[in-house]
Amino acid sequence: MTDPDTSSTPANLLQPFGAPAVIAAVALATATLIGCEERGAVTTPPARATEPVAPSATAAPAALPAELPAELHAAWRAARACVLTDQARWARSADGTYIVLWEPVDGAIPESEPFAVAIGVARVDGRALADDAVVGFDAEMPHHGHGMNLVPVIERGAQAGAFTASGVLLHMPGRWVIAVDVSEDGILERAQWDAEIE
Repeated sequence: MTDPDTSSTPANLLQPFGAPAVIAAVALATATLIGCEERGAVTTPPARATEPVAPSATAAPAALPAELPAELHAAWRAARACVLTDQARWARSADGTYIVLWEPVDGAIPESEPFAVAIGVARVDGRALADDAVVGFDAEMPHHGHGMNLVPVIERGAQAGAFTASGVLLHMPGRWVIAVDVSEDGILERAQWDAEIE
């Protein structure tokens, strides 16, 4: 009978680095996680916002996009009710469960300045979005291999499916891929768009 191989046990893997290096690595990882919690980077279900994102009083009636299939009309209207204007960009999530709309709260994406985004989410099947559903907003530059420098803070609006992402920063010009993630009942789906920032 041969002895079991113990060269890959956690204790043996860390042995070449020595105790001070291991302690420093654990301390750094702990500090990083604490810092993420303080910046809001750790994903937890968002609390309900005290001030909902309300449609603009001067917004025109919601006109359905010409390319929108008839079976998505009700979901699009429900998500549209959560954003500010008819200028919001929309997409269906990757697995088709949601219609997602988003737009900058102030109407335009500012150059290298933090801004807020209004987000509307509705289920295509007509069911209400779960109270504990989590929405995330992210952006990356695939040609540069990086994302945003800030982690947006997501707040729920008073209306079902309404969210606001604050602290969005697209810090340089070029092609960005904007993504809204919706996580409900342990399943995450993503809707995404290309945006050219000049």
